[in-house]
Amino acid sequence: MSAFVSHTLREVPSSTAMSALGTSAESLGTLVVETMDAVRTQWVELEGAFTLIPAGDTSGAMMTPSESSKGFRDAMDAARKALADAAGDVFAVLEQTRTELQGTIQNLNERHYSHSLILDQEIATFQADPGNDPVNNGRNHPETDAYTSAKVNLGLLDQEAERLALEVEMFNRSVDQAEQDLADKLRGIEGGDAIYQSTGKAVTTAQTVWGLTPPGPSQDPGTAPTAVPLGDYLDLAIARAAAARFEWFTTAGEKDVSDWIVAHPEFFAAIGFIPPAKANEIWDRLRNRSTADASGVWTSGPLATLWDRAPASIGNLNGLKTADRVPWSTREVERLLDDPTLTDDQRTKLNLLKRQTEEGMGILSAFIDETGDVRASLVRGDPDTADQVITITHGIQTDVGTLGEWGQIARDVYDYTNQQVDFRNIDSSTAVILQMEWDSGDMWSVWADELPSNGASRIAALVEGLRHVNPEAWQEGWAHSLGTTAVTLSSQQSPGVFDHMTLFGSAGLTPEGNAAMEGAIAQGDATVSVTGASADWIAIWGRPPVLSTHSIDPAGSDGVEIFDSNGGVVADYVTPDLRPVIGLPTGGHNAGASTEWWYRLHRSPGFTFSFAPEDSVGYLDPRGQSFLQAVADYAERVEERQ
Repeated sequence: MSAFVSHTLREVPSSTAMSALGTSAESLGTLVVETMDAVRTQWVELEGAFTLIPAGDTSGAMMTPSESSKGFRDAMDAARKALADAAGDVFAVLEQTRTELQGTIQNLNERHYSHSLILDQEIATFQADPGNDPVNNGRNHPETDAYTSAKVNLGLLDQEAERLALEVEMFNRSVDQAEQDLADKLRGIEGGDAIYQSTGKAVTTAQTVWGLTPPGPSQDPGTAPTAVPLGDYLDLAIARAAAARFEWFTTAGEKDVSDWIVAHPEFFAAIGFIPPAKANEIWDRLRNRSTADASGVWTSGPLATLWDRAPASIGNLNGLKTADRVPWSTREVERLLDDPTLTDDQRTKLNLLKRQTEEGMGILSAFIDETGDVRASLVRGDPDTADQVITITHGIQTDVGTLGEWGQIARDVYDYTNQQVDFRNIDSSTAVILQMEWDSGDMWSVWADELPSNGASRIAALVEGLRHVNPEAWQEGWAHSLGTTAVTLSSQQSPGVFDHMTLFGSAGLTPEGNAAMEGAIAQGDATVSVTGASADWIAIWGRPPVLSTHSIDPAGSDGVEIFDSNGGVVADYVTPDLRPVIGLPTGGHNAGASTEWWYRLHRSPGFTFSFAPEDSVGYLDPRGQSFLQAVADYAERVEERQ
């Protein structure tokens, strides 16, 4: 039986042993003084037995050690008092608190086991009865008093467990603080530690080593405590704060909830950084206290309330299954569209998101950030069960407003990669995610690395969540323009997040991102493919030396594989008739097909609009060599792993 709650309680130094140590310290100080007095008495007798030159130097030599021993006795007496006070007033109370917490943990586990056993028995009895068909009676759980009582009691235990977690944390902090306070008192004690050279010059020392052991639970007696990184504390803090806010969403007034969400637009963006394991703990606690009908609609409990008031609470939790997240994120888009205070831009982008669901995409996450812009990630296929997952992200001046182009790119990547794998007679599935949760800025911010660094954090959090659900899946990151900066930075922030990266028309890498990428390649932890078109005059503008913080062209990085985007035969591209496939050259910096003038004018004779091509083939345009080669190379990687 796994424990319902399991906490590590800090070991409390024994108050009895502490008092005994203080008594021993005091006795030692007294013994030193008595010993030095006896030595001095015997030493003075030397003057009567010998003729000493100069006279009196022998007895005078013992004056300083004798006085020093008295200072040491006073220091030991101060140490005894500090230890005795701490033992009686502080550590004895902490020992009692620890015993009580141990009892509470045991009691909670026993009660949880008892109620869970009743619940399981009631469900088993219900499911064993052929008459209990959810299709016929619309119920997927028993309606007995025992079942209802067990559900209520388990919900109450969840609340007790949350309070207990805070009490344990406060207890552990109290132990740390008590030890530090005692150390501070002991560290300040001085006396009896003056040492003199033969010349009479004093050499002093102080008791500065007392209490310097860093606080924290020890693994074994006598070993140094394990240091807890600040990042872990932040993860714990955001997870607990989010869990508490979710509870408040379900109990506060509806207007209070609405007003709070408006006042804190950063909240639903921030919860994406909750570690996947913690996110699942939050989800499980809410789900265990909620009930769904036969169709899966939550009808009671906190999830039923969150569905109406704050569905983004669940939809934006990375690490939950896609099947669990998509309905909540879709519901969040519907909730936002009902808001009469939306700006025209927000409503347009939300409608674009909704339209993607009609074209085969699922909404994995959705929120309006602190700048008022709509952010989201979309999914095609099932990342929870797929053998491979490709996460695609964009470059500058790209957001949900460009979903017409980028939604098509995501669907094309999904269709073509799966087709190429199928043509090789390989039974292996691919899912595709379009990550548009970050602000990529515009041409005036392109040389800075703040925005792609922020994007990297969101990309890493998303993919870490995917790995939590499906740890065996091969993870690839495909990125365009400034997105290549973000994707490589995500590998620096979270080493191993991607198994392969494909970089199209890179706006440059930071030295840190490039070093992390080259290191991963050298160690065999990742592979990287890079392409850049001759007609792309914009990419290089993003990486000028000195001016740009990400001036490194990945095409020159160690270990990368270069593939062509200037038009020509696509190597290893499989077709049913086995005929070679020729891809068109990428016409500019654009990702998909584009009619924008700055992607076409430079290829017209005399830079004349009337002679410019009708559109520009993009890096991720199915007509282009770069797209087709990336797809073929992807299928080759799948085949190599079979």
